[in-house]
Amino acid sequence: MPFFPFLIFGAIAAAVAATRSYRQRSNAAWAAAARELGIVMKPTTGVFGVFGRMSMTGTVDELQLTIDTHQSNDNTFTRYRVGYPGLGLGFSAKRQHALTRIGKFFGMEDIEVGDPVFDEALIIKGEYPEQVAMFLTPARRVAITELIELFPGAAITDDRIGFSKRGLETDARRLVSTMQRLVAVARTLARPDALTERAAEHRLAGDPGEALAMLEEAGDTGDPFVDFLRKQQVGEIRRSRGDAEGARTVFQELERTAPTDPEIKRWAAPKAKPPAPAPPATNSGNATEVADHLFAKDNYSFDTMEIFESEYEGTTVAWSGILKRLRRFDYDRDFGDGPGVKAVFSIATLGTDLYAGREVDAIVRLPHGAEASLDIGQRYQFSGVLSRCDPAMRNLFVSDATLN
Repeated sequence: MPFFPFLIFGAIAAAVAATRSYRQRSNAAWAAAARELGIVMKPTTGVFGVFGRMSMTGTVDELQLTIDTHQSNDNTFTRYRVGYPGLGLGFSAKRQHALTRIGKFFGMEDIEVGDPVFDEALIIKGEYPEQVAMFLTPARRVAITELIELFPGAAITDDRIGFSKRGLETDARRLVSTMQRLVAVARTLARPDALTERAAEHRLAGDPGEALAMLEEAGDTGDPFVDFLRKQQVGEIRRSRGDAEGARTVFQELERTAPTDPEIKRWAAPKAKPPAPAPPATNSGNATEVADHLFAKDNYSFDTMEIFESEYEGTTVAWSGILKRLRRFDYDRDFGDGPGVKAVFSIATLGTDLYAGREVDAIVRLPHGAEASLDIGQRYQFSGVLSRCDPAMRNLFVSDATLN
């Protein structure tokens, strides 16, 4: 019995020592992350080196960066915040889900900008709807949508982006990678890059080849956050055009900046050896089935690309769609030499959670002269070969097509 108090004391001391060691390792990870981000770690040893609120903060490229911890219902959360000058719009954006859709049905505010992927993915609020719609340019919409894909709990307001994750983050690389993504988006909101804007507009319109040429010709800016988003676009477009090694080189460079970013990490990995090619065949799925499979709610862009390459690339399809745009070309960066016609058809509406209601477009190469029998807004049937996929924009490319 006399030894019992000593046993209790020893157990408590061991637990405190283990916790203190864990906190010291966590402090070291946070200090390393702070150095990498160029901000300041606030020392918080707490009682016996165990308790205390961890925090780092600083200003980078006129943005206020903060990573800290907070308690809620006896749980520890790691919290990331990036502040920027107020937009003056009363703006807020967060992921849409089933409950918010019910709220919209009963009249809850939600500003729509006419981009289905964006409008259906997020709830947008603001004091000045017209100005908010003008503010949400293509590059901003793409950056925000990708952020919500990677960090569903992220919230964007008029002057900051915030994200909280349960638990104390002890991996310096993950701290840096998460903040890198948030800062890149905040940089786009606060001061967008004109070239990134033009490239996004080309991709959304079904002209990724033009976007790639613009981005590669321009090269690096020296601004790490602008270059991060530019290079991500370059890598995605290269991969969608079949240049797997060129894309991987770009993403490996980005991986050094954001080593645990889930999207970057998977794009940077070596591409698996493809199976022996099967002879082209008519795909048994209709356009909606194919779109729902490729753009399922749990798919990152990388997942979509892998599914497309393994199951759909090179197959012959017979689909129909509503004509949105068309132009005649003698040479096109996506379809090569002409003459020919590049037509954009809306072929499906997604039914998945994050992208419910998002239209999927087919970018179709038709023979020279086909434009004479086409009218914008009408539905047409066409047959051709699935040749490419731009997963971030939800566009499918159909080569050697004819009207049925």
